Amino acid sequence: MQGASNTPLVSVIMNCYNGERYLQKAIDSVYSQTYTNWEIIFWDNASTDDSAKIAQSYDSKVKYFHTKNNTPLGRARVSAIDKADGEYLAFLDCDDLWEDIKLERQVGVINGQHNIGLVYSRCEIISGTNELLGKIPPREELPSGSNVFDELVKENFIPFVSTLVCRQKYDDIGGFPVHYKNSTDYHVFLKLSYNYKVISIDEVLCKYREHSGNLSHSQYIIGAKESIDSVASFLPDRCAIIGLKYQYAQLVVAHLKDNKVLKALYLSIKHKVLGILFVRLLKKWL
Repeated sequence: MQGASNTPLVSVIMNCYNGERYLQKAIDSVYSQTYTNWEIIFWDNASTDDSAKIAQSYDSKVKYFHTKNNTPLGRARVSAIDKADGEYLAFLDCDDLWEDIKLERQVGVINGQHNIGLVYSRCEIISGTNELLGKIPPREELPSGSNVFDELVKENFIPFVSTLVCRQKYDDIGGFPVHYKNSTDYHVFLKLSYNYKVISIDEVLCKYREHSGNLSHSQYIIGAKESIDSVASFLPDRCAIIGLKYQYAQLVVAHLKDNKVLKALYLSIKHKVLGILFVRLLKKWL
């Protein structure tokens, strides 16, 4: 793209609801970036703890906004992005962290490339006490290029915290669904990968924190249903037909985790996903 700046502004979207415990470390990991042309859009979704105090203790690069009433995640993310001025969007939850070179590496890949909608990377999983628990995605090779959609409809393997998105392309595909409570990111990833290239960076550029405040089993069920709706929107695409089977299998697993065995059994038979579930179990055992 001719005339593209070498250092475009990146808007870092932070949606927060009572995130005081790890918030300072999260914001500090943005301030530690080797790439320095960024702003933080901090959307306080009616927090009642000290999140506001922590966010407002930083300089003007943190743009603080507050809503009086807690809103669904989709609406909160859309509201935050409406305040963003960046050519690119990055996302950081209040308990996660970035490696210092995250933005530098990703801007270097996507900037000026008219056919790339999204860049993502590997991510470490850490505990509340910073203990290393694993890495995501667990794949040996990360899908990259023009055919990422074919794999993405089966499962969301892109860590949200690892992404950098072109703002114009985000707008063009309609952005986050405002009524979604959980799987807002998956919806956007699917649309971006369907219309543009998605490029992977085979490095760990961020950390996702796993702790007691993460999603409950019932929220996973909501997320699984939203994922089904997102994949179904691409029908009658052949890959979407296949992907729906995998998404229903994920819904079955979510119901099992919530101890709803009969519901899980009913769905597995209705949508004929027992074979997929068996293969997943087999992979875990081997």
